[in-house]
Amino acid sequence: MTNQCALLLLELGLAALDENNNLIVSKRFTNPAQSFRSIKSGKIPMELEEIIEALSHFDYISVNDSNVNDVLRSAGLKSHMMTLQEQDGVQNRKQMLLIQCGFARDERDTIRELRNFAIEISSSRVKEESQKLDLHVAQAINALDEIDQILNTTGARMREWYGLHFPELDNLIASITAYAEIVKRAGSRENVSEEILNAVGIEDRKADIIISACKRSRGGEITAENLEIVKKLAEQIISQSALRKTLAEHVEFMMESVAPNIKELLTAPVGARVIAKAGSLNKLAILPASTIQVLGAEKALFRSLRTGANPPKHGLLFQHSLIHSAPKWQRGKIARALASKLAIAARIDLFRPGVKDSSISNRLNLRIAEIQEKYKEPRMQKQRNDKYKAHGRPPYPENSKRFKNRNPRRKKFSKRRF
Repeated sequence: MTNQCALLLLELGLAALDENNNLIVSKRFTNPAQSFRSIKSGKIPMELEEIIEALSHFDYISVNDSNVNDVLRSAGLKSHMMTLQEQDGVQNRKQMLLIQCGFARDERDTIRELRNFAIEISSSRVKEESQKLDLHVAQAINALDEIDQILNTTGARMREWYGLHFPELDNLIASITAYAEIVKRAGSRENVSEEILNAVGIEDRKADIIISACKRSRGGEITAENLEIVKKLAEQIISQSALRKTLAEHVEFMMESVAPNIKELLTAPVGARVIAKAGSLNKLAILPASTIQVLGAEKALFRSLRTGANPPKHGLLFQHSLIHSAPKWQRGKIARALASKLAIAARIDLFRPGVKDSSISNRLNLRIAEIQEKYKEPRMQKQRNDKYKAHGRPPYPENSKRFKNRNPRRKKFSKRRF
């Protein structure tokens, strides 16, 4: 007769039953949620090792969990998976088994223990999801974009306010941080000196122009109270600029560790924005390339579906230099090629973390070079040039007014009379 038993993985512990459903051995988990998740992830808790030693003399062991079955087989035991019908039977009499194995005293205690187990395992999963670095990358790039908006708004207000006193400075200083440094250090235009301008990082030649502009400025006088408020605005801009620099460096560092292949294809800021738009790296990895191509252009996409207008060719990918610097008739093709390679890169970053595959960017560069060579000119102009060359005539001029005003997709509708 075969010496066999059944090893059951329950929420509160492990239990082994003989052929007559009598308890052989049971081990309650010290931390049920942690031990249960460890087994599900392929790790071996201490309780399972003790169970293996107690079942070493059995010839045939049936198991209700594939991970436990793999552990038993790696330990040299003859185990196999239960049938689906047997697993359903274990699930249906779970409360009775917990009481039989000594994991609970009665039915009420069983319900309370299972409720606590469900709360703990849900909390641990929420905590684990919150610790994923790609979510922190999304928060960092969103904070960076919001700081840019704040800097633009506050900087425009500071320039306009201080421009009432020194309007010539607005055309001479383009950097908002340098402008704020001058306002903070000098205050009134009479205090602007060569030392202050050199400390800000302005060259001597430009500093002379600014000083001469101070002497012939047509701006009005400013009171001490208003000047103090403007200087506080300048201080806020300087501190926000320092924070923005820190965030930009943090995004670069995080993208190198979380998604190096996406960073190589899109640069760190654009890659982080795509991850944030998708929701997470996991969600980005399961998206098809066609969806990745139009991420960020949802309004235009649904408008095209509703009205029949031309669909968008790109969304956030337009921020990449390969697309926004390309001619208009090449952008859609380049965006399609970039999205397809990005889908591959996202899956590599998700399932093989830390592995950087440079062949993706190499293949992308080859494809872009092919697009640039094949589509040097718009489709309509190429068709016209081929037609003219076939008749021995010069090519159709690209800068022709007639060529520019011609829209091949324009539809002609006849007037309806009611």
